[in-house]
This record gives sequence, C-alpha cells and structure tokens, in this order.
Amino acid sequence: MKYKLAFLVALFSLFSCAQQPKDSKTTTALPTTIEDINSSNVVDYIASKVKVYDKNPMYAIRPLHNNCVYEILINDHLAYKNYDLQKLGTPILINHYILKSGKQTITYRLYPLEDLMVDTYGKGETIHTLLKNTSMNIEVIKYEDVKTGTRIGDEILIEKHESLTKKGTREFIGSGLPYYEYTLTFKATVPYEIEGWSNGQDLIKYDKEELEAVVLKKYAQIKQLYLEQNVDKLVEIEYLDKSLREDISDYKDKKTIKEYWDNYYADIILEDKRFQSLEGSEMQFFGNNKIVTFRHPVTAPVDPRLKGKAALYFLNTEDSGRIIANFKGVYLFLPKGKPLTVENLQIL
Repeated sequence: MKYKLAFLVALFSLFSCAQQPKDSKTTTALPTTIEDINSSNVVDYIASKVKVYDKNPMYAIRPLHNNCVYEILINDHLAYKNYDLQKLGTPILINHYILKSGKQTITYRLYPLEDLMVDTYGKGETIHTLLKNTSMNIEVIKYEDVKTGTRIGDEILIEKHESLTKKGTREFIGSGLPYYEYTLTFKATVPYEIEGWSNGQDLIKYDKEELEAVVLKKYAQIKQLYLEQNVDKLVEIEYLDKSLREDISDYKDKKTIKEYWDNYYADIILEDKRFQSLEGSEMQFFGNNKIVTFRHPVTAPVDPRLKGKAALYFLNTEDSGRIIANFKGVYLFLPKGKPLTVENLQIL
C-alpha cells in the first residue's frame, strides 16, 4: 500500500504499549454505519466485509525485461515499477487492480537505461534511447485458489506476451525511441465486484490549474493529519476505502488485515516526521484519466533518488541513526456527480 526505502521493523514493538492516538475513539463494537468506523474497530469492520469463496482465484504477472527500466499498469492503475537492473523473481499479484470479471488491460511503459550501467558497474555510457535488444516479455498467471496454493505447480498460464520486433528482424520495435508503451488484454473471472475508480469523473475535462490547486490542498490536508496523528480522520479519508478494495480482492484473513493496519498505524504515531517539499513532482493521470496523483518523473527527475516516487513523503530517523524515507502513494478520484472540492476528492 505504500513505498518505502526501508521497512520500519523496529516499530512493531510500539503497538503493545502505545498510548491512544490523538482524537481516537475507544469503542470496539462493530460499526453499523460508515460514520462509526474508527481506529478501534476498522480491522473488525474490514474483516467482516471480506468473503472467502469455494474458490478464491488470484491473478499475477511475471515480467521479464532486458535493457530498459519500466512501469506496469493494470487497468491503467500503476501496479509495479522497476528502475534498476534487477530481474523480478516472484510474480506480482494483481487482484487489487481487478475490479470485476471481464476484460482487463496490462500496459507496460519502457524507458532507456540512462546512467544506470555507469552507476551500477562504473563503466559504460549514458543511454538516452531504447536499444535494439530491448525487450519486455510478460506471463499472465492464474492461481485457482490462493488459499490452497501459489507455488509454481499451482500456476495456470493464461496469457503470454513477447514485445514486438521490427518486420523481418529481431530488433525491438521501439529501438531508438526515448519511450515506448504497449497495451495487451486478458480475461479474468473473480467472485467479487468492486466499484473502485470506475465511477470516477474524467479529470482531464477540468481546468489544469484549478485541478492542481484542489489536489495540492488535499495533499496538504493529508500531511497535516499525519502531523497531528489524527488516526480516526485518516481512517475515514485515506485508509478505509483503499484497504477494503485491496483486502476484499486479495481475500485477506483478519490476522493479515491486522498486520497491515499495525504497520499503517505505526507511521501515523511516529513523532519524528519531516515532510519534504513537493518540488520537482508533476501531476499525472491514471485509470483512463479518472485518477490523479503527484509523482516525480521517471525521466530527468530533480533528484535521481526520487525517480518515479510518490510526491508526498516524509523522513524520520531511527534509533540507530538511519534515516528512513516513507512515501505515501496518494491516488485520488472524483465520484460522478460531485463538484471538484477537497472534500469530494477520494483516495483509492
């Protein structure tokens, strides 16, 4: 649910002795309305909404790239990114980007290596375009029931894609370009249906400056709530809807839901949160223009360490002295029929 440069392992010891967060309510009864959901009952509420079926199908992708860095979008929502030379070992589970059964899309975006070879191996040259031997191959995998097995022997290959080459050659079709994008489709059958961003408005129709101003106000609101440690308000506007979508589609059990919540809660109660400037980031659209976010660019970022990273992030210093960067991936959509206001923008 978020990106980090390092995992906050040491914070798990805080959960048993932490004081009640500011503005926290103490009720533990299962809420009957959305307004009653708070930090003390959100785990129980989400667990009550997750269904386990006779079969719990899970979909995944296994990308294999050469001589490029890349991003992968599922149904036009950013699902995975790789900006280094490492090959992915395990498949990427993608159910929480699948809202319902039917046709799904996979889009991959390929970028040149730039200075990656030089930075990694201390030799080579800067590469500004995609190479002749650039490639991206993707396998789409289905597990019949994630509750019974996700080993290699449980994989069912439902789609295999190999990047295109120029006619009559083995040369990558996008060689010489500074950017290449391709979309393929596959069919999925899932036992749930989630609204997600499907009911969102086309945000491109709004004046860019007006939209940007409202989005930045939403970011400022989220930042302030983290600084105030206002857990219950963050549950309401940030955590609940996003967690429901992910936990329902991944069929998470209550123990796993609680582990995710504890990790999220630990970020909020950190006393040392030094939020950084959004400078250098840019407004980007996903979800067929129904989703908006601020991210640092993949090409020529102001700081190479921020390449493709979420714009909203804070630093904190561990007891060991190590500085941790915690990136909050804030993806927003505006439900149909709602005017463009800070209150109406919802977090996915």
